[in-house]
Amino acid sequence: MGLLDKANTTTPTAPAAVPVAAPAAVPAAVPVAAVAAQPVEKATKAKKAKKAKKPKARPKGLPSEFEIASGTARFTGALANFVINYGLLIGAAFVVIFVNSTVANSASILGAMGLYALNVFIIPVRFGRNVGQFVSRTKFINASGNPPIKVHAVLNSMVGFLFLIGGTLVMFNMSELGNNGETNGIIWFAVGVVMMSVLIIDRQFKRASDLNQGMFDRAFSAYLVKHVPTTTEGNLGWAARLESMGDWGDRFAERQAQREQKNAEKRAAKAAEAALAAATESTGDESDVDAKGTDEDAA
Repeated sequence: MGLLDKANTTTPTAPAAVPVAAPAAVPAAVPVAAVAAQPVEKATKAKKAKKAKKPKARPKGLPSEFEIASGTARFTGALANFVINYGLLIGAAFVVIFVNSTVANSASILGAMGLYALNVFIIPVRFGRNVGQFVSRTKFINASGNPPIKVHAVLNSMVGFLFLIGGTLVMFNMSELGNNGETNGIIWFAVGVVMMSVLIIDRQFKRASDLNQGMFDRAFSAYLVKHVPTTTEGNLGWAARLESMGDWGDRFAERQAQREQKNAEKRAAKAAEAALAAATESTGDESDVDAKGTDEDAA
């Protein structure tokens, strides 16, 4: 009994605790590297969209065989007229100022005025065109295709001369505007201002006109058109010589067109180089940023 009682009274032993695996340690959060701000790409200048060329304005009723003169032809004619009308006149002014000779002064002034009168009065009245229009192969006509009256050519040619004379009057009488100025000097100063304003008004008329018509062009309904020589005109004498000046004008216009084309090609090449450089720089900046990010991730 003793042994049996001991066996019954003995408390059962608790089972051994199964060792629990320790939880895996959570890896420390990797600090996120501050992402370098990408440099702003240099904005490449977008090429300005070329404005659609407006159709050339054309007056109503103008015959179809006539074509409005181009800007190059107008410039060529204006340049030729300036040299003829005022080249010798400006030279004569220098002779009068720097040469103390009555004969030389008189000869230079008379020569300049004679050449001016030849191009402004004699040639337009005789042939219907001045030297500048012969050089640029242009002429004035009205809406019906006929030449305007001769007064139109004279008034058009007088605009620059009035400005020159008016500027001289203003220059020599400006000192009379003081308190003790003479009345005659003030009057001549005002006349000079009016004469100069004719050119300014004429230029404003041309800017406001789609056909580049000046003040007198509108007054006489005249249009500057391209002149096509025919076999029946300009075959003899002075007419042939004047008509041959158009060859020089054609060569000058051709050189101007070639120069403009070269300038356009240079501008296009520079724009292409700038765009390529901007694209290359942008690609290089992006590759640098990617390389920095890769290095930081590796670290």
